[in-house]
Amino acid sequence: MIALGNNIKKYRKDRKITQEQLAEVLGVSDQAVSRWENGATYPDIELLPTIALYFGITMDDLMGMEAFKDESEIAEILKKRQELKNRGEVVKSCELLRKTVKRYPKNYELLSKLVYDLEFANTDDEESRIKNLHEAEGLIDRILAECPDEEICRAMIGQKVWILHWLERTDEAVALAEKSLPSMENCREIFLKTILSGERKREFCRKYMADLYFETWLTIQSYADINCEENLITLEERIALLEKAIDLTEFFFEGNYGLNNWQLKNWHEYIASFEAKLKNADAALTHLEAAAKHAIACDTLPEEGSYTSTLLRGETFRPAENAKNYTQTERDILRDWMKRKQFDFIRNDERFKAVEGMMN
Repeated sequence: MIALGNNIKKYRKDRKITQEQLAEVLGVSDQAVSRWENGATYPDIELLPTIALYFGITMDDLMGMEAFKDESEIAEILKKRQELKNRGEVVKSCELLRKTVKRYPKNYELLSKLVYDLEFANTDDEESRIKNLHEAEGLIDRILAECPDEEICRAMIGQKVWILHWLERTDEAVALAEKSLPSMENCREIFLKTILSGERKREFCRKYMADLYFETWLTIQSYADINCEENLITLEERIALLEKAIDLTEFFFEGNYGLNNWQLKNWHEYIASFEAKLKNADAALTHLEAAAKHAIACDTLPEEGSYTSTLLRGETFRPAENAKNYTQTERDILRDWMKRKQFDFIRNDERFKAVEGMMN
C-alpha cells in the first residue's frame, strides 16, 4: 500500500491530533495507529474509507496514488526530454519542461533541468539566447531561495556563475565563484579516491578519471582559445595545444574512444582550419582525414559500448544518454566546415575530394 502509513501520520499531524485521539475516533487501539504509521501493519480495508472521510481526502490521496501518478508522469517526461536532447531538439525540451514545471512548481529537479536546457538551447538569434539566460537566472534564484536539496543548490550556484559570465557580468561571476564554490583541494573527490576501498574504490576512481579527463580537455581547449577571441597566442600555439588534447585522449582511451570521438573530430577540424590558414596543405588534409574518421565513428556508435583502456576499463557509454543542441549528423557538420574559405587552395586536391565523398 503506497505510502499509506506516512500519509496517515501526515494527515493526523495536519489535523493536530495525537495517535490516541485518532484511535478513539476509529475505534482501534493507539498501538494499532502507531503500527500503521511505522509501516509494520496496515488498517483493515473496511477502515480506509472512514479514515479518508475523517481527514476530508480521497482514497487516492490516502493511499498516495496521486503522488505515484505524479512520479510516473515525471519519469515519462524526463525520458521524453532525454530523447529530444539526444536528437538535438533542446528548444523543444525547454518547451516541454516549461509546461511541466507549471504543474509541478515545487519539483526542483525539473526546475534545475529547465535551467540546463535554457543554457544549452540553440536558439535562432542572440535576443532569444539572452532571454533564455535571464529566464534561467530567475529560476536559479528561485531554487536557491526555496530548495532544501543542498546538492541541487550547489549545482545551481555553478550554473549561475556561467550565466553571469555569458551575460557579460564577469565580475559578479568571479565573486560568486570565489565566495560559494569549493576549491579543488577541498572537493569530495580529493578525499574519496583515497579513503574508499575495494570495488567501490575502483569504480569511483574510474569515474573520477573520466571526470578529470573531461575537465582537463576543457581547460586545454579554453587555453587554446580555439575561436580566436583574443589575440594572445599564435595559430601554431593553438595547434600545439589541441594536439596535446588529442594526445591526452589517446592516453586515457587507447584507441577505443566511444563518445569521445566527438571531441577528436572537433579538434581535428580546428587544427585543419588553422593549418589551412597557414597554407600547410598536407597537414590540413591529414587533419581533415582524421576528422572524417571520427565523424563517421560518432554517427555509427553502437547502442551501448564499454571502454577497454587500462585506466577506464569497465566504464560504459550509451549514445542515447548523450545530448547535443543541433540536429545535424557529425558528417553534415564536417561537410559544412569544409566549405570555409581557407580551404579553397586545396579544394581540388584528390584527398580533399575523398574526404568530401566520405561525408556523403
